[in-house]
Amino acid sequence: MTIGTDGRRLGKLAAEALEFGRTSRRSLLTAGGAALGASALGGLLQTAAADDVQPAAGGKKVKVGVPLTYGPFNQPWRRGCWQLVKTVLDGGGEVVTIRGEPTKQSEQNAERALLDRGIDVLILGIYSLESETAYIADEAHKRGIKTVGFAVPVKESPAVVEDTWGTAAAMGYFVQNYLHRQGTLAQTAEARGFYTPFDMEVDMLDLMTKYESRMKMLPFVGGGVSTQDEISGGRQNMLSLLQAHPEPGSIAGFVSWWWPFTLGAGQALKQLGRTDVPLFNHYFSDQLLDVMANKAMPILFSTDVPWHLIGQKAGQLALALGRGEKVPNNVYHVPITAITLDEAPKALAEVQAMDKQAIALLKQYGG
Repeated sequence: MTIGTDGRRLGKLAAEALEFGRTSRRSLLTAGGAALGASALGGLLQTAAADDVQPAAGGKKVKVGVPLTYGPFNQPWRRGCWQLVKTVLDGGGEVVTIRGEPTKQSEQNAERALLDRGIDVLILGIYSLESETAYIADEAHKRGIKTVGFAVPVKESPAVVEDTWGTAAAMGYFVQNYLHRQGTLAQTAEARGFYTPFDMEVDMLDLMTKYESRMKMLPFVGGGVSTQDEISGGRQNMLSLLQAHPEPGSIAGFVSWWWPFTLGAGQALKQLGRTDVPLFNHYFSDQLLDVMANKAMPILFSTDVPWHLIGQKAGQLALALGRGEKVPNNVYHVPITAITLDEAPKALAEVQAMDKQAIALLKQYGG
């Protein structure tokens, strides 16, 4: 079959996919995050108990430790760090950073090192699970250092995370409706165990597919990790998949939970002249949105996580804790965002504006 890209139909399917929860097509993307002030952010969070936690003018100069462990593919994480750092600075605080790599071990090494830098609050995230950083949180608390989870829960601490299950459900609803609940799917993400939300989303889509009698999910196509060339890895994986399924229409759709693998899969389709496999993506990047905007690959739909909102709220929580305010140890969730082809150009411009500001600010802190 030839992939159809009728904008009205895709838009309707996206709206239906996002209707089940507190979601937005793309309204959460605002250039530089400037329009997403503290009051707006409070209304977006799932639990309202911390909506009144705001950076106060003056007062104690809070020192916040932030591990910068994003890599070249981790543009969303960088946007989150940018807003976290900016929120702390705007609130009169001070930021202490250590540059690392996008791995659990590097992340934990940076967090442990920050404990000795005279900080009042430590940010923990994004790769290590609560159980994996409990010893760091315990040590921080013994020293009187507060802790905040960025995109991951942290022991006895408030945290701000993505709506992982909701994102997977939104993706699943869109894919099922687009394919009229029939056909064989395949999906990929980073290696199992590397980034837990990817594992959760893969499992959720497997479960949703299991209950559709005319649909089948092929075995998981394992990707690489963020310290590797994941675009090349995604291309090779898709080439292997297409060689195993050469008949047109044998793969009704391919879901990629990480944008480098999506681009690699699109390159493989072009290399083999295949036009029958629609691509469904998770996570925005400049490169991904540029490809969507120019319709260079059959990427029909993309979900995303507003990491700049995670950064803003985590920064607010850090300032409040550092100033001695009582903050409940709740885990707050940001909404889901998603776009179809017609929305890619505007989303691209907004993401580029955010990335430009993120790079400019974070380079002052080793980022």
